[in-house]
Amino acid sequence: MSALSDYLNAHLPVGWSKRDVIAALADDLDRTTVYRYLAGNHSQTPPEYVLQAFARALPTVSLVELRAAAGVAAGMDEPWIPPLEANRLNRGQRSALEAFIRATVQSQAGPKDAEYPRSGPDRQQILAYIAQLRQIGQSELADRLEDSLESTSSASETARRSSSP
Repeated sequence: MSALSDYLNAHLPVGWSKRDVIAALADDLDRTTVYRYLAGNHSQTPPEYVLQAFARALPTVSLVELRAAAGVAAGMDEPWIPPLEANRLNRGQRSALEAFIRATVQSQAGPKDAEYPRSGPDRQQILAYIAQLRQIGQSELADRLEDSLESTSSASETARRSSSP
């Protein structure tokens, strides 16, 4: 059993069977996934949608507590909604901010879970935005974003190499 599975099983409503849990989660998760999480045979870092589904289906469970039980950054219950001015950002700026957010969250969870573009158009857009930040005098932010991108990319590559046969 995992700490997450222990938490889930301890917070099942009184009288609920596994079938009741499956029925409560039917719109969000297949039964095999539900069984795996209840038995502790799930991924080490559960996807956010799985945690959200359990939080919605089980009345005494909070999303923050589920994340903590899963060993990931607990965060907050409500989703983050950027200010309206974020709609003025171009695709490169949005990609850069998304990478920064992922890097920040991943640094709380550990580098083993980092998933960032090592190449391709997304990475090129992020690097272009970093260059724009430097041009407008935002070197400190550019450095932090670049460090986050590079450290998560190298951690991701290291994790891939160590898991390869």
